Amino acid sequence: MFAVAFVLRLLVPLTGGGLVGNYSYDAGVYYAAGAALVHGRLPYADFTLLHPPGVVLAVAPAAWVGRLTSDHVGFAVAVIEFIALGAASAALVVVVARGLGAGWRAATAGGLFYAMWFLSVRAEYLTRLEPLGNFLVLCGLVAYTRIDGPHARRSALLCGAAFGAACSVKIWYAVPLAVVLCFMGARRRPREMGRTVLGAVGAVVLICGPFFALAPSSMWRMVVVEQLGRNKSNVSRALGLLHRVPVGLSWWTPYLFAAVFVLAVVVLVIAARRAPAVRLPAALLLAGVGVLVAAPSWFLFYTDYLTPAAALCVATAATALGARRETGLVARPFAIAGVLVVVLALVGSAKSLWYKRPKNRSLQFSGQLASAVTRVPCVMSDSPTVLIGLNALDRDLANGCPNWVDVTGRTYAPDMRVRGPDGRLLSRPANPRWQGALRDYLLSGDAIIVTRANEEGLSPTTWDAIRAGRVLARDGTHVIYAVPRRG
Repeated sequence: MFAVAFVLRLLVPLTGGGLVGNYSYDAGVYYAAGAALVHGRLPYADFTLLHPPGVVLAVAPAAWVGRLTSDHVGFAVAVIEFIALGAASAALVVVVARGLGAGWRAATAGGLFYAMWFLSVRAEYLTRLEPLGNFLVLCGLVAYTRIDGPHARRSALLCGAAFGAACSVKIWYAVPLAVVLCFMGARRRPREMGRTVLGAVGAVVLICGPFFALAPSSMWRMVVVEQLGRNKSNVSRALGLLHRVPVGLSWWTPYLFAAVFVLAVVVLVIAARRAPAVRLPAALLLAGVGVLVAAPSWFLFYTDYLTPAAALCVATAATALGARRETGLVARPFAIAGVLVVVLALVGSAKSLWYKRPKNRSLQFSGQLASAVTRVPCVMSDSPTVLIGLNALDRDLANGCPNWVDVTGRTYAPDMRVRGPDGRLLSRPANPRWQGALRDYLLSGDAIIVTRANEEGLSPTTWDAIRAGRVLARDGTHVIYAVPRRG
């Protein structure tokens, strides 16, 4: 199972822009955060990070390799690391499903769902939060299934520790922990419930405590307050995005998603009534859907947050529906319909979303661009991913250059929020405070390359200040400007 999932995820970058690919702004942010930590800079105190520090600690070993070699090598190691986490999660689904009472065939079906589901594959080939968080949640569920065994105390502590570590990656993972604690309470296991809470608190304190002690107000503001202050979404927006056909998807794919959802609800209702093993995965899945709908922001890869629960629902529901021979007439149509819909969805989307070589996705910039900044002490950019591509990130950090790490995340800070006469928040291009801060940041180095002008909302004045410097190099797509000297 590990091998199947690993190969499917590895093929995405290998058939695209390579292991060092410009696939995601967030992936560059998390790697840059790990590299900054290796150089002695702390999240919240020295740079912007809108999530708990778990992902920084996970990426730091790869960033250390990058410090000894190059940014390209370190980033590739981080990609392989997170691909391995996703593959390990597929294998853990089988272990958890077996612990919940699923048969080998059903548990294998659940593992294959995790390994092959294209939304999971597309989310777990980069340094994102979901591969790490899902892996830790499944580790916690492995321990949960062994609480009734001979090592109940240790299992409860390990269960809590794994879920606490997941919460230290993304605060959304507090919801699966709460669901598990509710099931422990329903089973009248107060001692195990207490040990689980103790393990979770211990993990959070161990991972987050040192960073919180060094910058308590900044960490609370970035991880909690600024997350809640992001662009709000609602149920209609979340559902609308699911039915807004993304580039690369066939027009009928959203209808297949809807069919899968309706079919899954019907199957889960029938299965949960017949088998208690289905209830925990079903509760985790429904709670996860609630989190996605209520979340203040939305991206398609967020749906990977649901994959562990969905895969376990596949395994346990298949076992429940096939438990008695007299239900075969009911179970067989559900099984056949489910397989057909999932296969059609995979076939219809795999070609475009899995293995299609994207344009301008490689971070291997032309030799002209890379050589132009080889001896530049501080290269500034609005994206750390670009600095990685130029092999300038580690050098910048070693030279003591300013680095916000998450430039977009800086816009959510309270001191960057300005309201107009009508009381509404000003957009980034119209926000003089943001433009001034961004302009000062980009002009604080020796060279500038901008690739996310629309996302950062650069105003004409800020652009003029950047373009006032001479052109160091260009490749037809990107331009590197020298910072004009003042006075």
